[in-house]
Amino acid sequence: MAKQVVWTQCIEKENFLRLKWFTRNEKRLNEIANAPLVRTVPEEAKEDMRLGRIARFQNVDRKNVKKLDEQMPYSHVDPRIHNVMQPVDPKTLKLLYAGTQRDGRRNYLSKRVKIIPENRYYFPETSSFEYGWKMWNASRQVTPKVRYGRKEVIREFYRRAGVGRDPEWHKEPAKLSPMICGSI
Repeated sequence: MAKQVVWTQCIEKENFLRLKWFTRNEKRLNEIANAPLVRTVPEEAKEDMRLGRIARFQNVDRKNVKKLDEQMPYSHVDPRIHNVMQPVDPKTLKLLYAGTQRDGRRNYLSKRVKIIPENRYYFPETSSFEYGWKMWNASRQVTPKVRYGRKEVIREFYRRAGVGRDPEWHKEPAKLSPMICGSI
């Protein structure tokens, strides 16, 4: 309780000192706040800067840009160089252009996401692909796909009896103590 009283007195004293300083310097603070700006840029300097910017913009080396019809279409480039994805099934590709743009895109993506990554890409494109890449080839039995992930895929991760004891060969980690440092 005594500490709270001391703390309250300190806060009140600090507020009193701030108010005293403000009343003593109020006139000076108002003069500074209402004083006109001393640093003004002369009008001729502003005009010189404006003309300089205009001149620099007008004298820029401009390069002619090819028009879209002059550019080489993508079909002339070998697609194997640029594609990391395997070719899309023509039936699936037709979904993209069927219906409105939004519906076609949604139908195409919903159909495409059902295909596993090994059948969509030539190689693992991201590090998250590497975890399960070609997993289906190595598994003994293929588990049926379950919507919303409500079935365990890897049973070894789940232990019915809980976590077991440490093996006999397990050692405790070394602890830092003055005796260890002194013996070296």
